[in-house]
Amino acid sequence: MPFTFPHFGSLKYVFKVLLNELGRFDLIMPTKPNKKTAQLGAIHSPEFICTPFKITLGTFIEGLERGATELGMGGCNAYCRFGYYWPVQKLILEDLGYDFKFIALNYESPKEIIQVIKKEISPDLNLLQIIRAFRIMWLKNRLTDLVDKLIYKYRAIETTKGSTERVAQKAFNMIVELKGIRNIKRSTRTLPQMFENEIDYDKKANPLKVCVNGEIYVVLEPSLNLDIMKRLNEIGVHVETPISLGRYIDVGVKLNPFKKFHSQHSVAAAKPYVEHRCGGETQENLGDVIMYKKEGWDGIIHLYPFTCMPEIISRSIFPQLSKKYDMPVMSLVLDEQTAEAGLQTRLEAFIDLLARKRDANGN
Repeated sequence: MPFTFPHFGSLKYVFKVLLNELGRFDLIMPTKPNKKTAQLGAIHSPEFICTPFKITLGTFIEGLERGATELGMGGCNAYCRFGYYWPVQKLILEDLGYDFKFIALNYESPKEIIQVIKKEISPDLNLLQIIRAFRIMWLKNRLTDLVDKLIYKYRAIETTKGSTERVAQKAFNMIVELKGIRNIKRSTRTLPQMFENEIDYDKKANPLKVCVNGEIYVVLEPSLNLDIMKRLNEIGVHVETPISLGRYIDVGVKLNPFKKFHSQHSVAAAKPYVEHRCGGETQENLGDVIMYKKEGWDGIIHLYPFTCMPEIISRSIFPQLSKKYDMPVMSLVLDEQTAEAGLQTRLEAFIDLLARKRDANGN
């Protein structure tokens, strides 16, 4: 029974690793969503539902047309509409006449995840084998996050265009093929060395540094954010994003009393402005203004999908934080109708303002 899942930036490699470790090799890997994918999802979606809902629905339809019979997706009792994604998508796909099995993994309940995997995905595996598969997944997710971070740094200062992406693809392929916990952990040292040694870059460059945060799917899925990281890199901007799936799946960090996720620090910093969690990444995004200012970054670009209620809250509070901490913030709303030319113009204008601000401050 061929299995597929939504495309999710470089996390597609992490999901592939998990399923392979669970003994599932009958995968139909999702292709990168395009305009057709978005239109396909939008046609069959409620008009004012979140854009990620439309993109993932379109991806599922394409996977089913390619022969998939099992669909997998994360789910939970969310603070926003994400909690409704898979049940509503399941109803829509059934109404369209598709024959499939939908497998939802509640990432807020490890016990429930193990039960679902044992029953629905890999009934022949025992508890220890399932736990080992998840350990390999969260360790390799650290590596894909590291590669993304290195891409966003080196691509901005490379002297041979395209060299960073070639090294990155080599790194992603290596991560998928890595065997053994020791080799995986060793790669946290070898991957930065690979980028340093194999990419020609301007060692004297002092690029502007911009944090990109926002709703997790919009930030991590290049097809929805119109490759905003690459666009910023191509105009010479060093980019970083604190958004990561690791905060949900990295049990190793969760159980370590001496380590904290970046998001935990950001949530603490945002408490005076939004005391309680209200969905999405609202608290984290607000706290990032304070955290990245302290670290000397030049600005923040906040991304969110059309009609995303939690991120609309973030956007309404950003002006106050931006003024108080002298940290420029630009919010961009994205959906399937977003025009590339308009996005590019806004990015270039914002970066020009950041450059002038840095020059005025004598940096």
